[in-house]
Order: sequence, then C-alpha cells, then structure tokens
Amino acid sequence: MKKKILITGGAGFIGSNLSNYLVNCGYELVIIDDFSTGNKTNLKKDKNIKIIKKKISSNNISQFFKKIYCCIHLAAKAEILIDKSKEKKYFNDNVVALQNILNLCSLSRVKKFIFASSASVYGDSKNKKVKESDQIKPLHFYGYTKCIGEKIVKEYCRINNIKFYILRFFNVFGNKSNAVVAKFLAQDMQKKNITIYGSGNQSRDFVHVEDICDVIKKLISRKVSSDIFNVGSSKTITIKELKNLVSKKNKAVFLERRFDDIEKSISNINKIKSKLNWYPKIDFIHGLDLMRKEDKARLLKIKIPTIKFQKKIIKKFNTIVH
Repeated sequence: MKKKILITGGAGFIGSNLSNYLVNCGYELVIIDDFSTGNKTNLKKDKNIKIIKKKISSNNISQFFKKIYCCIHLAAKAEILIDKSKEKKYFNDNVVALQNILNLCSLSRVKKFIFASSASVYGDSKNKKVKESDQIKPLHFYGYTKCIGEKIVKEYCRINNIKFYILRFFNVFGNKSNAVVAKFLAQDMQKKNITIYGSGNQSRDFVHVEDICDVIKKLISRKVSSDIFNVGSSKTITIKELKNLVSKKNKAVFLERRFDDIEKSISNINKIKSKLNWYPKIDFIHGLDLMRKEDKARLLKIKIPTIKFQKKIIKKFNTIVH
C-alpha cells in the first residue's frame, strides 16, 4: 500500500520539485496550496497527486488529513522586505496557520511532521560553520517567525507523540526558484546588468533542490528520531564569484547593501551526514548548468525590476529599520 503524504505549499519552488520527486518514488500525495505564490502548472499531472486549493489557516481542510502518514509543511510567507503594517498577517500565515496544521495532524494521528525552517534563524555566522546547537539570532521578521515555528513544532510534537524533523535550509537553488541564483541567470539571459547589493563579498551556502528532496525522502522512509538538521553544502561562494560563474560578459552594478544582508552563511552538516548518511550530490556548477538548460524559458520571462526601482526599495527598508 502506498504511503500517503500531505504537502502544504506543494505548488511552490521547493514544494513542486518535491511533489514531482515523491510521486515518482511511488508515494500518494495530497497538496494544499492557495496558489498565492505557487502555480498548478509546476506540478505534473498524475493520478497520485491530489491538489486542494485552500489556505492552510482554513477550518475546512481536516478531511484531507485522513490516513496521512507524513505531513511536510513548506507553506509560508518568505518575503524579507515587508512593511510593519503587514507583520500581523505575516505572523498569522507563518505561525498561527502552522498551529492549525499541527492540530489537524494530531487529530488525524499523523506519524511524522517535517517543518521547513531556514538558516536565517542563525543570523550572521561570521564565517563560522554553524551547528544546530548554536545560538539562534535572526536579523529579520521572516527568521523570527521561523524561530517561533521551530519551538512550536518541537514542543507540540513532543506533547502529542508525533515524530518531527526541523530542516534548516540554507540557500536552496534549482529549477523554478526566484532567489539570487535565478535573478543573476535571468539578468544574464535577458542581457541586463547584474545587480549586486553591497560589496559582493558576502558568501552563501548553496544547496540544490534535488538534494533537499533526497533528504526529505530519507526522513519519510527511515526510522529516525526527532531532530533538527542543517541542510546545506557546507561550502561557500561569494556573490562576486556567483556573478562571474553566471556571466563574465554582463556588467555588475553595485547597489547599497540591504539591512538584512548576512555577511557569511555556511552550514555544518556533520549531524545529517551521521544520522541520515546524507550529503549533497549536485555541485554548484552542475546545478547552474541544469537551470540554464531546463529552466531557460521561465528565466527569460522573469520580470526584472529596474535599477532605479531596486535602489528605491532598498533605501525605503533600510530607512525603516535604521
């Protein structure tokens, strides 16, 4: 009998890649997504994928949790630059709705709960490879909501005897992403200047979305005790290096540094290597090549804000914070 998996936010970047991956592995999927950022076209058409267009805060989604073995909670607001006036709604989407999902999991006796957290909970690691036991000190509201989410998941699942796995994703890239790697590729393909915030000496730990899918499949299929795991490559690339890997031709334009811009971010992945025998298999160059080949049509259509608009947004939010 196929194990039934529920994924919130299953039509987004990580969610759709994961959904397509898991259905190919023989799982039956229920996807709940309000399509505020995700897209139904990201998902393959398959009889084993059931798509529900609902908000995760909804009171009438309990019927979709019946006979679910594992719930993977990816749905969240992920914008960094938000107005203070939007914080309440953001909190409701990222924290209050999480409690709703956990309650439904408990009522339906779901066995495992996987929570997508973020490396942003650490703040700036100052060139140190952060371990799961290190202090968490987020620099922005998104990281703050993930910190609270982690605490809720850990304690609620302990009280209700649900196996839980908190995954602190570092910089995930791959097909359908919209973060810095996709932005640079889109700017390059559209023959536009590549915009860098700050000096470009900031470094990031990039991990490919297919490696994320592999981690989650291992957690679903194996007997693993509840825990928190870093999921990264444990290697860093500076933003300047990233620009040169993407394009040596297109000019780089340096803009003001964003208030939330972490200088260094790098993971210690010894725990996940030891407990899951997991390590990233797709190196960064190969991942870039995959995006150039397989995601080209989408990248060519991404709307890139003008330099003037980017300057305006950065100035606005830097002024609010400082």
